Amino acid sequence: MYSLVLFGNFVFSQVIQPDVVVKIPDNTTMQVKLPAWKPKTQSYDPTIVDWRSVIAGCRATCRYDRRLCNFYIRAAAHDSLSISEGFGGADGSIFLTADEIKRPENNYDSFAFLLSKNALALAKRYNTSVADVVAVCGAVATEYQGGPTIISYDSTVEPFLVGRFDKIVPNPAGALAPADMNITGFSNFAGNRNLTMEEMTALMGSHSLIDHTGCTRTNGTECDPHTESCTDLRMFKWSNVYYKDACSPNIRINNPPVRSTLPLNTLKKLRSVNMCKFTSPELRQRQVDLFDTEIRTVVGVQNPEALVIDLDTEMEHVSWFSKALDFRRWLYTVNDAWLGLACQKKLPQTPTNIAIGNAMNVFQTSTVEWDRVYIRAYKKMVNVGASWAVDGGYAITGDECSSGYTSALKAIVLDCSLCTETARRNGNYNCNSNCKCKTAFSNSVKFYTTVVI
Repeated sequence: MYSLVLFGNFVFSQVIQPDVVVKIPDNTTMQVKLPAWKPKTQSYDPTIVDWRSVIAGCRATCRYDRRLCNFYIRAAAHDSLSISEGFGGADGSIFLTADEIKRPENNYDSFAFLLSKNALALAKRYNTSVADVVAVCGAVATEYQGGPTIISYDSTVEPFLVGRFDKIVPNPAGALAPADMNITGFSNFAGNRNLTMEEMTALMGSHSLIDHTGCTRTNGTECDPHTESCTDLRMFKWSNVYYKDACSPNIRINNPPVRSTLPLNTLKKLRSVNMCKFTSPELRQRQVDLFDTEIRTVVGVQNPEALVIDLDTEMEHVSWFSKALDFRRWLYTVNDAWLGLACQKKLPQTPTNIAIGNAMNVFQTSTVEWDRVYIRAYKKMVNVGASWAVDGGYAITGDECSSGYTSALKAIVLDCSLCTETARRNGNYNCNSNCKCKTAFSNSVKFYTTVVI
């Protein structure tokens, strides 16, 4: 029997309350009775999967909660880049092993635990590997949040590949880039994963979705989650603001670190920020309940308003001033600050620093160029360390639907015969927006873990 952690519609040997952050002891092994679906570790045929439907499932997940989109982008990076000496990589182990789910880098807001329910539900529904769900949904999530289309047919670029086998052993621990990594470490990290400086710098732009911006709207104003839906937030909008932030201010990396001078956040504001982190009523309430539980644990129920928390620990390492020398909050990591210094040419002009600085400057002025490099970099990233069920991987366009297309509008008959990936490749693709793969979710469906027929 396999030893895994499986969530969603699966059988556990012990009861786990869904509204509690799961803390798994190091010596705990969960014995799980596997359902009809099994991890694709040895046998898997990606050529018969309705990839159009998998993509529809990823979109339905984003409709359910936009932060799950952000989580998929993060999961794709964490699953793929956890590789050392040829071991690890894009294999779905971020959701299939207790070890990776409980790691600090994957336990922030329980993101791996929460998203594993959805990834496993999609894998079971469409009989795919979890590794492919992570790679595909990470690409779809990027587009959903306003980024480039990564899965498409273009004869001039490398195709998007599927057919990754799953692994039910954890990827190497400590293999992800640390937040305080310097330029040398950044260069070595990229090189060990077959990524150029330009490509690795392009991937860093996903930090535009950083959730430290809280309830800040895309126009810079603050949203009140108690009275508004708060979906038009900066943390949910893909943009090149990361490069503009890093390239424009006066950044100082403090060595040794110094204590932040930012004012402490009030309890009321912190609670609102926790509400803004999710968009679905269920996950938003879960987050607030967990926050309230932690507050009671820390300060007791007698005087919760007494609590103040300084969340800006990165400020101990980085200072950021405006041109008028007014203090501003640094939203990113120390490593991002080093890239910012390279962009501003405040580091020795070595080939590595020049390459990073040039890329940062190009990306802050041209989203078209950033998109072009990001697409290439993402495809390379999710292929790192992958073990393929089909030799070299199976290229898809996103239109694959072996079950056939049909009209999503029952009262209207539509010609969906030219919706196929074959038509796409032949240049005569013509697909009405209301044509859907028979097994796909409709455009109005919101999906998390419950299978919708």
